Amino acid sequence: MSRENPARSNHRNGMSCSAAVYTAFDDINASRTVAPAPRSEGGKCGAVLAAEKVLKDLGIDGQDEFESGFREKFGSLKCFELLGKRRGQCNEFVGAAAALAEEIIEKKSRK
Repeated sequence: MSRENPARSNHRNGMSCSAAVYTAFDDINASRTVAPAPRSEGGKCGAVLAAEKVLKDLGIDGQDEFESGFREKFGSLKCFELLGKRRGQCNEFVGAAAALAEEIIEKKSRK
């Protein structure tokens, strides 16, 4: 199941970037609690924080891989820097974060 489209749809329908990504994984995340607040950890993008929390909730060691992939694609993990480079592109960050987290989950689950 692709998580990118549901995450993007959640965001377009009014969810924060963080909640949009986090809830896109509700069906496989039995440990789910509350999505992290955007920028709550060192100014990181909420989509990044949510994807990392999903990986952590699922017990998947993939934060470094996620951060590397996201940074490679967008140049930063920080909300302020991302918005400065690509104003109005939050939905793109949301979709990419969900897709990258899903990719890592699938890869690590096959091992």
